Amino acid sequence: MTEPTRELHLNLFGNWYGNHRAAWRHPGVDPHQLWDIDFNIRTARTAERGLFDAVFFADGPNLGPVQPTSGQTKPEPITLLSVLGAVTTHLGLASTVSTTYSEPYNTARQIASLDLLTGGRAGWNAVTGSSAAAASNFGPASHPEHALRYERSEEFLQIVKALWESWEPGAVIADQGTGVFLDPGKVHRVPFRGRHFQIDAVFNVPRSPQGRPLIFHAGDSDFGRSQGARHADAIFTAQPTIEAAREFYRDFKRRVAEAGRNPAYAHVMPGYLAVVGSTEAEAKAAFDELNRLIDIEGAIEEVARGDGLDVSGVDLDRPIPDSLWEHSIATSTFRSRVEALRTKAAEARLTARQVIEWDIAAHGHYVFVGTPEQVADDIELWFTTGAADGFNYKAPTFPDGLEIFVDHVVPLLQKKGVYRREYTATTLRGHYGLPYPN
Repeated sequence: MTEPTRELHLNLFGNWYGNHRAAWRHPGVDPHQLWDIDFNIRTARTAERGLFDAVFFADGPNLGPVQPTSGQTKPEPITLLSVLGAVTTHLGLASTVSTTYSEPYNTARQIASLDLLTGGRAGWNAVTGSSAAAASNFGPASHPEHALRYERSEEFLQIVKALWESWEPGAVIADQGTGVFLDPGKVHRVPFRGRHFQIDAVFNVPRSPQGRPLIFHAGDSDFGRSQGARHADAIFTAQPTIEAAREFYRDFKRRVAEAGRNPAYAHVMPGYLAVVGSTEAEAKAAFDELNRLIDIEGAIEEVARGDGLDVSGVDLDRPIPDSLWEHSIATSTFRSRVEALRTKAAEARLTARQVIEWDIAAHGHYVFVGTPEQVADDIELWFTTGAADGFNYKAPTFPDGLEIFVDHVVPLLQKKGVYRREYTATTLRGHYGLPYPN
């Protein structure tokens, strides 16, 4: 099998305040901008100017803990992507839709419609959703346990893929002279009988220009990695260090091969938050400024709830005791994340307060602080040493964090020969260098 030419891929992670926890408080950010359609359009066009593969919206069908200092509201992403697709020509459009709190037919129809209306630029980030807070929004049932969510998700993915592929290429004839609109022999019924879904469906959206929309996946657990290896064109992952990222990369590519797929066609895309300054001191000052805006008590609660690392009973200005690290690693759902955070804390001699600030700054994702040259060198290092095929770039603030990256980091990546100088495809699948699916 011919291997594709390897090229760095970049998605823009769409959190329009910025991806630092305290971004909405930064003086360069308008706290109402994510509901401003003109701002959304300008941001998408900046990403397209930077030749990003796609804009990528994470999403969850709940608000989360209601805290006075946290900016959590967000538009429904498919609605927003429909607008952005109308004002861009190449930028991919990827949205999260939960497999726990959605239905396969509607999801397939929404994403396929976006895909056809934008000439083959849509992608779906399939996640089960880890927040129990979502359950009460959909009725009295409790949030399904982890294994059951992935069991439902597996059926969900199989159905959506089958629906997308149920129209053969050329099924739509639309001959006005003969009156023949479609070839019934190329439109196939999709019967499915599983534990969670029983359908006998005929899809009402024709085949995608790119074969089918891209499937993204976001899951670091064993279940998540294996499901992503079976289905995903790209996996979004939180890896706080390059060493952790390399381990994830090796493990995921192995699972892809074991699933009978070509590992080159399943991209690993960690989150990457870069705070960029004209000098290293300027970048560090900008990061410190953002960290000073963090509500530390709310951050402590969030890290305890999300990562299982509870520092509420320790001196914040001293290192975290080994006993607390060991307890957190033993009990956390995100054990690898806490282990990587412990390594980071030891290497940088971080206090408990600094650990919380570092972890909460990018919600457990990798953070790099430096000059454009240092950022470009770091991205190249990850890309060339088996840590990533690309990144979901998490601008610390919008619009400045994106504009600085596009204007000062992207040209350096192009000079290094790892990043495109122009779009050579019109579909999201083409941007990723992926073949038309069989």
